Amino acid sequence: MKLDSIKGESVTLTAEQINEAAEYNWYDADGNLIYTGASLSVSPEVTEKYKLEVVADADGFKDYDEVEVKVNRYKIVSLSPNPANTNVTIAYDVEEANSAYLMIVGAFNFTPSNNYILNISQTQSNIDVSNYQTGIYTVALVVDGQIVDAMALMIQ
Repeated sequence: MKLDSIKGESVTLTAEQINEAAEYNWYDADGNLIYTGASLSVSPEVTEKYKLEVVADADGFKDYDEVEVKVNRYKIVSLSPNPANTNVTIAYDVEEANSAYLMIVGAFNFTPSNNYILNISQTQSNIDVSNYQTGIYTVALVVDGQIVDAMALMIQ
């Protein structure tokens, strides 16, 4: 199983309960026991795998499962103002990326996209949207050739 997370965001991993008393043990990728209990909250900075061991109290039967928390290192932090009239400031996190750009695509009418190359050493960009028609748009963050995050933007 895979779960997606954003860098620094807390994720709760919850074991499916079995129909008898049992112990739930969570292990890190190196096999170290990190928690005993049905639910584990983690805030990984990088993609990590966790192993769950379920041990039935009655007969000691063990079963295992694995979950990978995939951390998206890059994200759109905010769009301000939203809705926008003439300009929108887009805050982003692309630390350690090789290249990044924003793509603004209309949600309706198959409007062609506009791309805005980002300075990866900065954390925000101001974009003039005064020539955009009123409507709903998607702002997509593209890092190293992959769309990694998106947010809706309303233009009035």
